[in-house]
Formats: sequence, structure tokens, C-alpha cells
Amino acid sequence: MSHPISNEHVSVEYSDRFEVTIPKTDMRTAEQWLRTVFEEAPRQVRWLLLLGWRGVLGFQLGPRLSSDHILGWRIVSREIEEVHLELHSLLMNARLTLHLTRSTAVWSTNVSYTHPLARPIWTAVGVIHRQIIPYLLRRAASFT
Repeated sequence: MSHPISNEHVSVEYSDRFEVTIPKTDMRTAEQWLRTVFEEAPRQVRWLLLLGWRGVLGFQLGPRLSSDHILGWRIVSREIEEVHLELHSLLMNARLTLHLTRSTAVWSTNVSYTHPLARPIWTAVGVIHRQIIPYLLRRAASFT
């Protein structure tokens, strides 16, 4: 299933990229990988993520048990080797991309601010984001 990504022409105020080596025997699709990252995270981490996304950033999460969502993030496009997720709030729009190569999983985050309060809030939240995402990626890489 492939859908156009809705915020292609929006300026991006924050962007990052994380990469983890994956075993050659790992046959998961990009969607399966992202489901492992978020849905198989330790319960306390999942609750922290949901609290941050909903309570701090104000994102409108979709149904958690949905084939079109991953822990509330809407799947806007999916291919075997790449998946794009999006969330929106009154403060910002966020897009996550996971791209698989033969030997790596590459995570990209892009955030566009839609309210002046978004920058200071994301500045604080980004510190946690830059710690938790590499941890979750390394954890998911160990699940083969």
C-alpha cells in the first residue's frame, strides 16, 4: 500500500538520522521493524512514548490496534524496505521513516513546527528522543 506523504512541501525545522547494523539473516520488512521498535518496546518505554506524544506534544494518535497505525502513528506509505509514519498536532507535524538496506536499518525523523511554542517544547523533548530512538533501534536489531 502506498499513499502520498501529506507534508512534502512543508519546511522541516528538525531532522535527524540514526542507523543500526542488522544481521544478514533478518528478513523483517520495514513495517515489521517499526512494529518491533515501538510495539515490542518495554512497557514503561511505550507508556513514556505515548505520554510524550499525546500529553506533551499533543499528537492525535490513531488506534493502537490497527493495521494502518503503529502505536498510534499513521502509516502513510509502506514498501518492503521503507515505511513512512506521520503524526499531527496543533504544535507540529512529525514524519518518521525507516529504510532497510541489506545491512542497516536507517531511521529518519522530520519535524515541522506549526506554532511558536513548538520549538522550545521540541528542544526539550528532542533530548529524550535522541537517547531513546538509538536504544530502541539497537534493541530491535537484537530480535532476529
